[in-house]
Parts: sequence; structure tokens; C-alpha cells
Amino acid sequence: MDMRTIRKSSRRNGMAAVEMALIIPIMLMVVMAVIEGGNAFYSWLTVQKAAQIGARFAATGRGDEEGTRLAQIIAATEAGLSTLNQGSIEVSVRSWPDLSAAGDGIDNDPGGPCQLAEVAVLYRYEPFTPLVASLLPETIPLHGYDRKINEPWKPCD
Repeated sequence: MDMRTIRKSSRRNGMAAVEMALIIPIMLMVVMAVIEGGNAFYSWLTVQKAAQIGARFAATGRGDEEGTRLAQIIAATEAGLSTLNQGSIEVSVRSWPDLSAAGDGIDNDPGGPCQLAEVAVLYRYEPFTPLVASLLPETIPLHGYDRKINEPWKPCD
């Protein structure tokens, strides 16, 4: 081998090392962003589904006779959130006497038969991947809610 061939080969190896040094941080950032985005999307879907579970439970009227209906609705909703960090979850229940849902509704009241009930969930998502978390806010609020018309477990007013 002559000296020119050796120099060309070592230049190519050096260029490959420089290219790799430039590309690896970008690739790591993309992989971390995909992981973080997937986890945030999973959390949002879980919040949405838990709100649906709570609203479906609210519509049945279970616990009305015992006076534990609100607590049972919140417990059913929280059961749907069991895979998330429980410290950063808020569940709220409210109702409206008519189906137009005009106004703010009545807080902490699942409503009576044939009334509109809403279950809302607020989850504060905390990013966890090291590279991406430094670019995002400390917490990201994820909201989910669902409304259902209560079944007529008693005659409607």
C-alpha cells in the first residue's frame, strides 16, 4: 500500500467519526421525544377513558339509596386511573337539572334521574425523559370529561 491510500482511508474513518458525533445526539433526542410523546398520549387516553367509566357509572344511579353515589362514582373513576401517578389526579362530578347544560352546573352532585351528569378528570403529567423533559414545562395538564344522561331509576321530575 502506498501512503496516498492510507491517508484516504484514515480521512474517511475520521469523517465517519465526525458524522456519527453530529448525528447521535439528534437521534437520541428524536428517540426520547417519541418515548415521551407516546407516554403522554397513553396518559391522556387513560384520563379520557377514566372519565367515560365514571360517567357511565354515574348514569346508573347506583348508591343513590345508600347516599354513597358520589363516592362510588369517584372510586370507579379513580380505578380507571390506577396506572397513573395517583398524587396528581383530580376528579370532579357535577350535574345539570336539564339537558341543555346551561350555566356552571351543580358541583359535587351527580344529579337525579333523567338529569345530565358530568365526570371530569384533571391529571398533571410530569415528563420523565432526561433530554426532552428539560425542554418541556414541569407539568402538563391533561383534561378528560364525559357527560351522560342519568337513567330513570326513579320517576323523572
